[in-house]
Amino acid sequence: MSILTDNNIIEVSKTKISVSKTYDCFKTGNSYVDISDYDIEGSLGPIISHFTGAGGMEIGLEKAGFKTSVCIEIDADCRETLRKNRSKWKIFEDGTDRVPGDIKAISAEEILKFSGLKKGQIALVTGGAPCQPFSNIGKKQGKDDPKNGDLFLEFVKIVKGIIPKAFIFENVAGITQKRHSHVVDYMRNQFDGLGYGISFDILNAADYGVPQQRKRFIMIGLLGKKPAFPLPTHCKSFEEWERFMSGITEKPDYVPKAWVSVKQALTQIGKRRFKRHDCIGMNHSKEMKERISLIKQGQNFKALPMNMRPKCWQTGKHQGHDTFGRIEADKPAPTIRTASYNPTKGKYIHPFEDRGLNTAEMAVFQNFPDSWQFYTASGRASMVSIGRQIGNAVPPGLAEAIGKALAIQIKETNPNGYFQKSI
Repeated sequence: MSILTDNNIIEVSKTKISVSKTYDCFKTGNSYVDISDYDIEGSLGPIISHFTGAGGMEIGLEKAGFKTSVCIEIDADCRETLRKNRSKWKIFEDGTDRVPGDIKAISAEEILKFSGLKKGQIALVTGGAPCQPFSNIGKKQGKDDPKNGDLFLEFVKIVKGIIPKAFIFENVAGITQKRHSHVVDYMRNQFDGLGYGISFDILNAADYGVPQQRKRFIMIGLLGKKPAFPLPTHCKSFEEWERFMSGITEKPDYVPKAWVSVKQALTQIGKRRFKRHDCIGMNHSKEMKERISLIKQGQNFKALPMNMRPKCWQTGKHQGHDTFGRIEADKPAPTIRTASYNPTKGKYIHPFEDRGLNTAEMAVFQNFPDSWQFYTASGRASMVSIGRQIGNAVPPGLAEAIGKALAIQIKETNPNGYFQKSI
């Protein structure tokens, strides 16, 4: 199938998608769609990506069958990573004096012109606005954060100007706290006024095959219909699955796979990956290695004798239950943050070796494919930059599951094609 837009012909393959059943949850008010038999052929249509970062969301949506058209990202190192890994993804850089990727200075009209598409011809708009204003770690300023607290407004602005078939907005679970409720309410009201059905929930990436327990706020919107989330493909235990199913009106006829463990994930790292430029770890002092050697899997700094603890760990004021903890091999990794190479920042001691994680291990726990490499604008490998790119990403496996769920529903609401006529 072809779509003619001015002088551009866009090829959109007809897509084969198995019919999937939707299940309602009376506990949350949300619905879930079965993606276990998802089968695609061809491309589902273009994505406009905001706050693209290192590309985790887009990798996953690509696997679901969508095609990334435009990436908007302010971080120069992330842009270099995107450029080197996916040369066909168009990165919004216009050569002017304004900061590249500054969403506050970019209009929806400019994005559409850059993509060669028109209003109403985009399948998905995606965005994971910087999460620090709403995180439980840090100042927790929310919308009052002078740097990034209002970037959710920019996402709303772009959706209004582009009118995609659907959208995905991602942030930390902390955005659902009462002190930030006005943010979610504002977004819901704005999108409802545009004709979108809205659903939002906290999803755990481990429930979709990611070897990491990472809970994230996900808001999805679909033109003309309240969208459903993907049913979990993995679960912690049969008991947990039964507990989840107790809120579902009708039970699906499958049982998810077990969560993917750290041990399983580590076997996926090829030996060459440890020799790449983007595999970096901390050089620990002899004293640090001695401390690490005393920590068993599942333990933290409290397992150290008092004379081996830094003063800040001796007073009892430090309450971090994961600080200086060793990862448990038979479970998914804890949430991978930007400095997960540093064992003093959380439960980031290697499960089998007396050291912190390196960036290759961080990347595999974040579900990045082995072929994906991380770069910097300077050309010099930086542990801080690569750690930030990995820790801020949306795990591709989580994005893929959401993408599949939305693809099924977009097809149902647009049986003759994925695009509405230009507005």
